[in-house]
Amino acid sequence: MNISKLLYVIGVIIVLGYLAFVFDIPYSKKVTDFASCVSVGNPVTMSLPPQCRDANGVLYIGSPATGDLSTLIQVKSPESNERVSSPISFSGTARGTWYFEASFPIIVLDGMGRKIGHAIAQAQGDWMTTNFVPFEGSVVLDTLPSTATGTIIFKKDNPSGEPSLDLSYTVPVVFSSVAGPDDACVVSGCSLEVCSDIEVTSTCQFKPEYACYVKARCERQAGGACGWTKTTEYKACISSNK
Repeated sequence: MNISKLLYVIGVIIVLGYLAFVFDIPYSKKVTDFASCVSVGNPVTMSLPPQCRDANGVLYIGSPATGDLSTLIQVKSPESNERVSSPISFSGTARGTWYFEASFPIIVLDGMGRKIGHAIAQAQGDWMTTNFVPFEGSVVLDTLPSTATGTIIFKKDNPSGEPSLDLSYTVPVVFSSVAGPDDACVVSGCSLEVCSDIEVTSTCQFKPEYACYVKARCERQAGGACGWTKTTEYKACISSNK
């Protein structure tokens, strides 16, 4: 490339850069976390912790420090990342303004954002006040979660339906039982190490290989019983833990 052509290319690059700056030409920015999701203009829920969903539907959760609703609602049970099983009992206290007709809705989502349960939190006192009022209740899951983790969302009752008035407080939880790829088989146990027809309990004696079961498949085996199908990824994980 001779000098004149090189100078021409450099000139074009400079002009394009200047035009992009002056006219604020948008560029594609890769979303990898909560901060980048927010920075490109995706909607953010008024929850704790705050949540942002990108154009592809992927959910990113911010840290609790980026959103604080503790002056409006305080959940005592379940605690953050507590292991729970159906029915899930919940309790706490919220300002009277969080209620409508002495109640507000609760929904339970698995890690894929699938709604697996809902209930109503009932005020345990006069809700027509701006002070904190205790609440309690329980929610029975409609179906087993498809992931080991999920969220319980305590939604401010909003009879107006106005989106700008929506508020919600989110508590992350760990489910004791998870549906296998075949819904007839259930993953359970203290470390989610058991694949069987029904939910079972275990001794909670952790072994390193238990962490590898997330790479196996819980499904019906040739004999008809539920069991783990040992995938290549599972076998590699087991080998690395020996």
